[in-house]
Amino acid sequence: MINSKLTSSFLAIALLSFSTISTAQERIISAGSAVTELIYALGAEDSLIAVDVTSKMPQTQSLPKIGYHRQLSTEGLLALQPTQIIGSDEMGPQTTLDLLSQSNVKVNIVNTTPTVQGLLNRIDEIASITQHQSQAEAIKDQVNKKVALLNSNIPSKAKQKKVIYLLLHEGRAPYVAGSDTTMDELIHLAGANNPASSSISSFKPISMEAMISMQPDVVLVSNRSIKTLKGIDNIIESIPTLASTPAGINKQIIGIDGSALVGGLGLATLDEAARLNTLLYP
Repeated sequence: MINSKLTSSFLAIALLSFSTISTAQERIISAGSAVTELIYALGAEDSLIAVDVTSKMPQTQSLPKIGYHRQLSTEGLLALQPTQIIGSDEMGPQTTLDLLSQSNVKVNIVNTTPTVQGLLNRIDEIASITQHQSQAEAIKDQVNKKVALLNSNIPSKAKQKKVIYLLLHEGRAPYVAGSDTTMDELIHLAGANNPASSSISSFKPISMEAMISMQPDVVLVSNRSIKTLKGIDNIIESIPTLASTPAGINKQIIGIDGSALVGGLGLATLDEAARLNTLLYP
């Protein structure tokens, strides 16, 4: 009851505060790295007042962090007096988003489709939200050029390496990225084959038998996992099944920037695909 009264009081104060903000002065919170990178690419960062912890910032700029985009706090966000928040369908919880809407904060949810077309559509969506439509075509042109460059260095299907991505959690079985994931698209853009995508969608636990049957040439993990487990050797030791795969035998474990996978395929995903392509096919 007390918490309910406090929240109601806070919302009432927030509504009064927002009424004094000029409608021409946008104050945008970005919840997701794929959103933040596009706000900067479009040149709309002057309206940005805070970002979530997955977002990467230029070294010359520092903004308040609002926490993880899936676990947003209503009070913390309203204290920043935003006019809008932009995020993906991963943003939440829904109760927070509902309270923001009730406080006259516009909640914008952009697509998270893990494809190049999804990225092109998201550029248009964020350009429209931030009123930077004139910059959108140049960004989309850059995306198409990056994809064309990647496609020019893809080997024939018979020569493509088998690559899987493992999501590691201490004390739990690893999860593998299947179809309909940003990671699957990254692997394909890099010119490789994801053997998990033919039988698995999204992220699912992977059995020892399944991993051995896939026989990956390369295993991708997050850079954070490599740091947490203190190196590639420890990762192989923690997953004994890897020793029965070409990736484990040849120690072909490659780190990926985990923030490049948040909120759908983004500009950072393309950069990671280009880096992986170079490593796979030097």
